[in-house]
Amino acid sequence: MGDQEPPPVAETLRQWIAMDDEIRQLKLRIKTINEEKVKLGASVLEFMRENEVDDFKLEGMSGGSISRQVRTVKPAIKRNTIRTQLLLHFSDQPQKVSEALRAIEGIPEDVEDASTFGRQTELLTRRVPKAAKNEMSLHVGP
Repeated sequence: MGDQEPPPVAETLRQWIAMDDEIRQLKLRIKTINEEKVKLGASVLEFMRENEVDDFKLEGMSGGSISRQVRTVKPAIKRNTIRTQLLLHFSDQPQKVSEALRAIEGIPEDVEDASTFGRQTELLTRRVPKAAKNEMSLHVGP
């Protein structure tokens, strides 16, 4: 057939894949850094806890301070828990319970199937087989 130019989308795909590869490598590096930071943070917290230190004033580095805080976090309320408790308290009014749950979740009354209600987003993803990560290439055309 001779010298045919590849479709314009082929170059765009090559660039997109190159950026995707770079992002994947950077994410792996970030993951490694975060894991090391968590280990170091655990050591710092242990030291602060054992020595009853709540703040470190940082001088000379980037300035600022590092503080230790203790918080009590309650678990999130699950839909099933809410439904069960509402039904226990209002067992004679299951329709009201259903309406209350829909109102809490922000589901309009005209939506029949609540599982289909929500915001739709469009996303472009790339899945790379583990074995092929080192040997990536793009083949366009015959």
